[in-house]
Amino acid sequence: MRAIFIGNPNVGKSALINQLTGSRLLVANYPGTSHKISFVNKDDSYFYDTPGIYSLHGLGDSAGIVRDLLLDNTGFRIVNVVDAANLERNLVLTLEVLALGLPAVVVLNQMDIAANLSIEIDVEILARELGCPVIGLPDGEGRGLDRLMQWIKQPLDSDIGIDPLQLEKLSKDSASSQCQHCAQACQHNVITIDRETIERARTIAARVVRQQPAVRRTYLETVQGWLDRPVIGTVLLLALAYGLFTVMVTLVHYLEEPISSAVQPFSNILTALIQELLPPGMVNQVLSQAVPEGLVIPFTIIMPAMIIVSVFISLLEDTGLLPRYSVALERVTSFIGVSGQAIIPLTLGFGCRTPAIMATSLLPNAAERFIIATLLSIVVPCAASLGVMAAVIAKFHAYIWVVAATMLAVMLLLGFGLSRMMPREEAFVYELPPLRIPAWKNTWQKVISRTGGFFTEVLPLLLLMNIVLRALMETGVLEWFKGLQGFSQFFFGIPAEALVAVLITIFQRYLAPLVLLNLSLSPREATIAITMIALSLPCLPVMTMIVKEMGAKRLAFILAMGAISSFLVGVALNLILP
Repeated sequence: MRAIFIGNPNVGKSALINQLTGSRLLVANYPGTSHKISFVNKDDSYFYDTPGIYSLHGLGDSAGIVRDLLLDNTGFRIVNVVDAANLERNLVLTLEVLALGLPAVVVLNQMDIAANLSIEIDVEILARELGCPVIGLPDGEGRGLDRLMQWIKQPLDSDIGIDPLQLEKLSKDSASSQCQHCAQACQHNVITIDRETIERARTIAARVVRQQPAVRRTYLETVQGWLDRPVIGTVLLLALAYGLFTVMVTLVHYLEEPISSAVQPFSNILTALIQELLPPGMVNQVLSQAVPEGLVIPFTIIMPAMIIVSVFISLLEDTGLLPRYSVALERVTSFIGVSGQAIIPLTLGFGCRTPAIMATSLLPNAAERFIIATLLSIVVPCAASLGVMAAVIAKFHAYIWVVAATMLAVMLLLGFGLSRMMPREEAFVYELPPLRIPAWKNTWQKVISRTGGFFTEVLPLLLLMNIVLRALMETGVLEWFKGLQGFSQFFFGIPAEALVAVLITIFQRYLAPLVLLNLSLSPREATIAITMIALSLPCLPVMTMIVKEMGAKRLAFILAMGAISSFLVGVALNLILP
């Protein structure tokens, strides 16, 4: 059996699939969390999670993805997930889904939130009006999920298919969405269909929705009211962001010593074990130093930073604060030619830039997606990079304000320049989700998902890199790079070995600062080197994702911009810093 879950953005499709199957699809409190089709298999039943859409006949990428899924598959049921607190708007998509003639059920989700807003919905009347089963969730007894699962597992008639007229409409919409001129030509027809559907949705909603007298506002509603005010909300959100950054830096600083003390005994045992097992010589000397170092630094610096950043990002997502930053910073993002919603992938990039590139799909057009992908690739450091950069800044007393100001300036200038090169498109409107208390299980799940790569990717690479660096230092290979000393000092004011660190960013950006930690640098040299590393080439995983999402030509442009940015920043800082 197969069930396709369709609904507006942020109505809880992914969360509902998780409840039904025990899966771990990522869930967040903002529209656009699901970017592509995902599916879960449980007991030979397939549950398809789709991107949120407002209409099957929309012209956006998400609507095209859902249409293609419907056109390419047969023998499935549709689960239309509806936000009970916004029934009228959600019913537009419901009516389009029911017109397909496929077996469908309507799930009235978030009934508890609707009740808090004094909204009551007559489920029985709604089922009669729509001519399909309607299930309200949560129902307080847990029976709704059982009813839904039973409905999904019912056998299907083999001859059931999409209504021929609707099939023709979907096929035309799918074809037109691939052609901008055709899409513009078909837009009038889409609006005509929407008007008829909207009137019917309004009529049905008026019959089944009962607005009760307003009750006293909850604490969250009061806070939401303050945050949604333009001036006060912006000040409060910026204060919160500063507070979170301060907490992160403070925690990483205070956790470093106790974690180092806890890891050091294991490091000493490992050193003694290597020295005991291996015969005296170069290999013994390299491994006995590199392996313990390659474990202590990741566990004391990188892992805490990754966990803390992941926790903060997950909390901002689940509470509904992240999309509010989008609105608060709309004027700033408009300067670089993107909407405030671009804050979401940019923020996710501070955790890991690879999924952040995927998250650009929630942006409304290709121009914005490319601008943000470029900024993510060149300017935004991931959590692992932040941890090692912080270690370099602390060890050599680098000028942190210079690093931060330079990164911000490059982001604004690069974004502004790209926005003037790309075609401008009209702004769009998107909804703000209600504030919610985060579900700790969901938050913890996302933290584990985002930090799991520490053990599978970060730690092995750092360990290997540390062994290679230690071998290069012990064998004197790094001395070969002293031939670049004149070039490096003249243009950038840094040793040739530090320039090697900049070049290593093409493999993994967080590996590069490890080279600096093994050097002797002045505060000025450390500042220039770490800034060049922070503004350089995207790492291999990010490059792979860019090719997949945007193509090789876009990647070539981003690589060129990264190299130019790093070079110019190094030259400029060498000229400016005393």
